[in-house]
Amino acid sequence: MNAPAGPDDFWRARLDTPNYDVGEAARYAHIHASTVARWQRSSTIRAREKRARLSYLQLIELAVVAAAQKAGMKLADIRTARAYFAGAFGTDHPFATIRLSTDGVDMAAKAGADLLIGNKNGQLAWKSVIGERFKEFEYEDGLATRWHVAGTGSPVLIDPRVRFGAPHVAGIPTWLLKERWEAGEPIEEIEDDLSLESRSIEAALRFEGIDPTRARKTAWAT
Repeated sequence: MNAPAGPDDFWRARLDTPNYDVGEAARYAHIHASTVARWQRSSTIRAREKRARLSYLQLIELAVVAAAQKAGMKLADIRTARAYFAGAFGTDHPFATIRLSTDGVDMAAKAGADLLIGNKNGQLAWKSVIGERFKEFEYEDGLATRWHVAGTGSPVLIDPRVRFGAPHVAGIPTWLLKERWEAGEPIEEIEDDLSLESRSIEAALRFEGIDPTRARKTAWAT
């Protein structure tokens, strides 16, 4: 008889569940929706239609693609690196399960004492350190479990164990804070009700495309 699944098993079982639409994924990763569709078509991601939803693992892979592009890598080299790492490490989602680094030209992953360049089919990287450009991602047990989706200085996180992977601050979804703000609640009231710091609330609102200062001025003026 199989043992009952523990809490850890349930959130891990949802990692492949389609949960983010293309527009959300593009906004979180700060890339154009057409890039999302192009990456889907050119990779082994199962969702191939323009409006297909992405799972958490697919979202993190897309975020890594965006980070690598921002660092200066070409999409073709990123694609080659992904294919190599998938085979070398035996994983369907290498960008979500392997801690990576790039210097803007090559993408590397550590394997034992070696640093392998994925877009050069595992060629060893002789540099002692390749520039770290993926500080937005935190890894636990071989998985990127936290994405600082608004940057490392922001409290906004995406974590598959919290709120089903919705962007949040201290466990409160950013969409909920946006709704309460748009309903006319001042930051001070939200802060007291949810025991959140005003800094976290303002960061969540900015993530949702709201300038809290300008919005409050407009509200008072009316």
